[in-house]
Amino acid sequence: MNDRKRFKKHLEESHNAVWMIAERLAGKGHTVTVNPTNYIKCRENWDDFSDNGDLYIQLRVEVKKLGVYFTDRSNWPFGEKFIVCAKHSFDGANPKPHCYYILNNEKTHAALVMSDTSKSWYTEKRTDKRYDDMTQDFYLCPLNLVKFISL
Repeated sequence: MNDRKRFKKHLEESHNAVWMIAERLAGKGHTVTVNPTNYIKCRENWDDFSDNGDLYIQLRVEVKKLGVYFTDRSNWPFGEKFIVCAKHSFDGANPKPHCYYILNNEKTHAALVMSDTSKSWYTEKRTDKRYDDMTQDFYLCPLNLVKFISL
């Protein structure tokens, strides 16, 4: 058996493993995309069939816009307080957000909070000033864990 046939056989045998992991990830709430498999017809065009990976999972990203100006930590208008989201929205999320982008009013800068920092978040009961009578628990992130970026 020549190498091309051997490679194709090994590639075909790996399909079961790829689909097994895709099914597992989908079962955990991820949106999964399995890439198509292309086989080379001859050695000369091997680079037309380079591997783009077996599968991809999509990550949930939450985006909010504040009605205030900020560019970085130095002019963040709320001191050391950084509200990430309502507690119930994160706790009930499936899948959990990968991160939060909170844009300034001008949409020139954003604060980025990665959800893997959630072990450091704390809760605070606050009144949502956008509504007449809405008080709820919010998650706040220590400001040193927030990354400020220019858009």
